[in-house]
Amino acid sequence: MKEKSKFITFLLSFVPGLSHFYLGYADRGIIYLLIAGVIFISSLGLCFLFGDDAPILIFIFSYPIIWLISLVDGFSIINRTRYMRDTPVEESALRLEEEKFMNKKVITLGLSIVPGAGHMYLGHQQRGLIFMSGFFFTIFFMGWLNLGVLMFLLPLIWFYSFFDAFHIVNGNEVKDIDLSNILPDLKHEYIGKGLIALGIIIALENMLFPILMRYIDYEIRNYIQTSIVSLIFIIGGVKILKIKNKEEIVDEEGEENED
Repeated sequence: MKEKSKFITFLLSFVPGLSHFYLGYADRGIIYLLIAGVIFISSLGLCFLFGDDAPILIFIFSYPIIWLISLVDGFSIINRTRYMRDTPVEESALRLEEEKFMNKKVITLGLSIVPGAGHMYLGHQQRGLIFMSGFFFTIFFMGWLNLGVLMFLLPLIWFYSFFDAFHIVNGNEVKDIDLSNILPDLKHEYIGKGLIALGIIIALENMLFPILMRYIDYEIRNYIQTSIVSLIFIIGGVKILKIKNKEEIVDEEGEENED
């Protein structure tokens, strides 16, 4: 195999992924291109969603990081190729196995930029479906209903999904989520209360507050909005604690009966 040039690799790396195509690692090249493309498109989407140019800074700051990672990865591939050429056959076979694992890891983490995609690549289809649905439904509701209060869910879903895929690809035991086991455990009472709370937030955000804006100051409107959302979370937390206490009491009574 003809030795690849580090200089050409350096030049091509300014477009993340091109250097990997040059080195013969098309799968990694696609991942780096996908990462850069998804971040760019997501930044533009957030700019249109919020009507502000600030989100494009996400792409501006992340692109040098992607470029540096791609460059270092490309140079490490060249060094490994040179090393394997001078090593015995058995050791080369072990290195190839390590290389396959690294490729799988890079592809998984690259796809995990889109929550759930990395899980689907690893065969955890239902787990990936849950993460992807939750992420994009949150974005949909934020844009359609103008619910900025849901913004906090996006980083929570993204980070949980990313590190969950990271643990799975590293061999840590993580059971796949079975939708048939989850949905029956969700009582209709909880679903109904959740829908009522969501409906109240939507009505306040899109109907009541625009009317109140004509008669009250923005600061007062902001205080009212914050108070209502805080009250909803407090009530929800209290209800969860009550349910938890009831379960503990039932468990203690069961243990006493056994004794």
